[in-house]
Amino acid sequence: TDSIGLLRDLSERQRIDLRNRRTLLLGAGGAAYAVAYALVDAGVTELIICNRTPERADELADRIGDPMRVHTRYWADLSDCGNFDLIVNSTSAGHSNSTLSLPFSLASSRVLCYDLSYGKAAQSFLSWARAASAAYIFDGLGMLIEQAAEAFYIWHGIRPDTESVYQQLRAEQCS
Repeated sequence: TDSIGLLRDLSERQRIDLRNRRTLLLGAGGAAYAVAYALVDAGVTELIICNRTPERADELADRIGDPMRVHTRYWADLSDCGNFDLIVNSTSAGHSNSTLSLPFSLASSRVLCYDLSYGKAAQSFLSWARAASAAYIFDGLGMLIEQAAEAFYIWHGIRPDTESVYQQLRAEQCS
């Protein structure tokens, strides 16, 4: 449900068109697997996967099987990758109080930065996105709500209204 959660949050709630975006996916764990396929299916122009363990990024790219659009890069080479229209953080760095050292050159003028985590775990990446003057900055709260709604639908055949839940949790998070 991760992939559905991300796509619903971005395309339906935030009204973001993912087509034709040069995309950087940071991380290659379980959530990255789900969203990588979704991003390719949503029509991103190029997907660059970068993980601290390069072999895991290579494995994910190989599994997707679209070598014309999906590539990997080494973490140390990020400053040479140019800029992106979409940067998705799926690393666990925020959960372990680690910071990601990312060059500002990754951010294009219209970049959308999205952390799959939310709350305190997303703050480091979101702070970087603000400092990089990202046009759009989102944490994974909407994704979490949408994937829970999808799981509820799978189990009960009823799709709950998610907007009121999103608004309430966002208001509580901001207070």
